[in-house]
Order: sequence, then C-alpha cells, then structure tokens
Amino acid sequence: MHYGKSSLTRKEFCDSFCLPFVDFYKSVLPGVPISELEEMYTLFFDESEESVEILPGAVDLLNFCKESGFGAFLLSSIKNEHYVRQSEYLNLNIYFEKVYTEALDKRIWIRSLIDDCSLNSQETIFVGDMQHDIEAGHSAGVFTVAVLGGYTSEEMLLESAPDLVIDNLHQLSDYLSSK
Repeated sequence: MHYGKSSLTRKEFCDSFCLPFVDFYKSVLPGVPISELEEMYTLFFDESEESVEILPGAVDLLNFCKESGFGAFLLSSIKNEHYVRQSEYLNLNIYFEKVYTEALDKRIWIRSLIDDCSLNSQETIFVGDMQHDIEAGHSAGVFTVAVLGGYTSEEMLLESAPDLVIDNLHQLSDYLSSK
C-alpha cells in the first residue's frame, strides 16, 4: 500500500489506465508530484525480477514486415533506458527502422514519426493495445489496429473506434498477408 491507497486489481487498472501517464496519475493519486511517481516507477521497474516477454505473434509479424519490405517503427511511452535493456535482451533492435521512446503523448509524437520518416499516412498502420494508441492513430489519419489483452479494457478500446480489432498479433500477419 502506497499513499494510503490499496493496489489496483488488473481489471481495475485496465478499466482506468490511460495515457498520457500524468492524466492517469492525477485520477488515482491526485496531488502527488509526477517526479515522485516517476522515481517510484523506476525503482520498482529496476528491482522487479519479472522478465518481459514478447507478445505472441510479435516476432512473426516483425519478420513478415521485414521480408515484405514494410518498415517497422516503435512509438512507445517506455523509458528509453528500459527499452534499451529489454530490446537487447529480447533481440528486437534488428526489426525497427527507428525507435521513439518516452513518447508520453503519442498524438503529438506520431506526427513527428510520420514526418521524420517520410511515411505516407494512407499506407501507414498504427498498432496498439491502448485507447490512447488508437486516438493517436486517428489524429494522424492512419489505419488503426487495436490488439486486445493489453493495458486497456476491451470496452475502452472499442470506444476509440479502431479500424481493426484483433485478439493477437498472429491475426495481423494474416490480415496483412491477405492484402
């Protein structure tokens, strides 16, 4: 228990979590400085003995993209130092043409990614497991794919009106193969 609050269950977390983080923190821990929460997050992350695992179908999807000549880019709110450690451990660096980390508001960052990488928004797909991801994709005018089972409830994801909803990344490989 921290700050006099009980821990959230996974369902409670998924029903309330949102990006930018500051909005989530304001709703669950009003008045606690973001710098203090960032420090606590980093401490817990660094001390955690849980290993990060690649989502089912992710490597197949990334290989499919590479073999098909589709560029793959990462836009994530993860702290850069955590991404570097995880991507080296999981050998993910070989797949991404460019990586954007610490993107706290992806609605802003996605436009930079599209401009920096000279992407055509009509030929770009943004895949995410959070309502904020789908909103970011919509704000940039790209095709959006919602993957169920992440940090946001299915209800919240559907409210954001993604162009495609999938249960796992294998389904996205199948979808892209059929196009």
